Amino acid sequence: MPERTAAAGEWPKIVGFVCDWSVDLAPLVEAGRLRELPNVRIIRIPCSGFVRPAWLEDALGRGADGVFVTGCPYGDCLNREGNYLMRDRVDQLQRRLVRRRIDPARLAMLAHGLHDGQAFLAEIRAFVERLRALPKAAAARPPQAPAAASATEGEG
Repeated sequence: MPERTAAAGEWPKIVGFVCDWSVDLAPLVEAGRLRELPNVRIIRIPCSGFVRPAWLEDALGRGADGVFVTGCPYGDCLNREGNYLMRDRVDQLQRRLVRRRIDPARLAMLAHGLHDGQAFLAEIRAFVERLRALPKAAAARPPQAPAAASATEGEG
């Protein structure tokens, strides 16, 4: 079994959806990954409320060990309620994960302001440590073939 460290194999693999108006990622990210934690892939989004729960489930289903969403501090969302909306969606998705026997600790909602880079990194480090304490996630599901496209090809 490979060693479970970020340096030895980028474990745990983490996907983070981060609002453009929350943490200033310029000093923290390089090539779409956190400089300090290269096992954390960052996807920038216009608002945390923009994220669909299916995206989070898809990331977990494709082999991510953990997924998080970062929005603006509560009460300070540029789009008024995006972070509250996403927090509720994360709560609902965590309950759904429990029913599917997936540890809900693999999903997190964070809220940080533009100048909270160090607090953001500290919370991500804590998330990484929580994930390392969990059993490794089940193998990723294989990608599904586009059945609808192949069924309609050749017709016309």
